[in-house]
Amino acid sequence: MPSKTKADSSNARGDSRTRLLDAAECLFADRGFTGVPVRDITQRAGTRLADVNELFGSKEELFKAVISRRAPLINADREARLAALPADGDAQSRVRAWVDAFAMPLLVRSEEDQGWCHYLRLIAQMHNSRSFVLLLVVEHFNPMAARFIAALQTIFPKMPPETALHIYQLMLSCTMNLFADNFRMNSLSKGKVESSHFRVHYPMMVEFVVAGVLEASRL
Repeated sequence: MPSKTKADSSNARGDSRTRLLDAAECLFADRGFTGVPVRDITQRAGTRLADVNELFGSKEELFKAVISRRAPLINADREARLAALPADGDAQSRVRAWVDAFAMPLLVRSEEDQGWCHYLRLIAQMHNSRSFVLLLVVEHFNPMAARFIAALQTIFPKMPPETALHIYQLMLSCTMNLFADNFRMNSLSKGKVESSHFRVHYPMMVEFVVAGVLEASRL
């Protein structure tokens, strides 16, 4: 039998890495960081238990890799939309564009594949957590948050920084709740409304946030 080449070995490692990232992403989204043993991840991925340490170094580093795999793509999507925000016009249309710049990239990505849906559930879960793992990944999100807060202040130049921060956090909460897909609406509606129908619910979320931003800007 021909011996394995370095390329074969590299491809195998890359495949194992991808399968571990996919498995960890799904399980972390379902159970949270602390609720997922490494063995469960490797069993789902079909890899060796030792692969987590060999490929990532630790469970914490695997978690960071899960977040960092997709975060730059979302940030790039948002950056492009921020750059296209209207510089003038009425406040309502400018605020709507601002909210869409933040939330629309998530809607678009959620329709690409199930992996993105797992990822959005995971970051929605992190938004409501005080877990130490949040500190491992804020570097991916805080700079973009600052950009959105600054953009809001260009729409409302007299808005106090604290107000802009609160508005950003409330928009973030509404957006993350939309993509959390936690079956709450399914339960309340007895199955008539499904939390996974993001595109159906998206317009109401945007209008709700826009109205809230406009009202808060008057405080």
